[in-house]
Amino acid sequence: MALIAELKRRNVIRMAGLYLVGAWLFTQVSSTMLPMFDAPAWLPRSIVILLAVGFVPALIFSWVFELTPHGIKRDAEVKPE
Repeated sequence: MALIAELKRRNVIRMAGLYLVGAWLFTQVSSTMLPMFDAPAWLPRSIVILLAVGFVPALIFSWVFELTPHGIKRDAEVKPE
């Protein structure tokens, strides 16, 4: 349970949800728009693969850094409140 509380405190769970919703939205828009421009068949598949590969770095970034009113700071520099 301590791990889940730490994930919530560092906003990793929130970031995972936002990333998944954003990736889904981007995938839906690209699957609608790409056929209009006669894009090759490998392009939508590549977009999904790139979004899936980018999921882990996004979670690592959200674990290490915190978004504050003063910009992005390392989590160690921000008070836990």
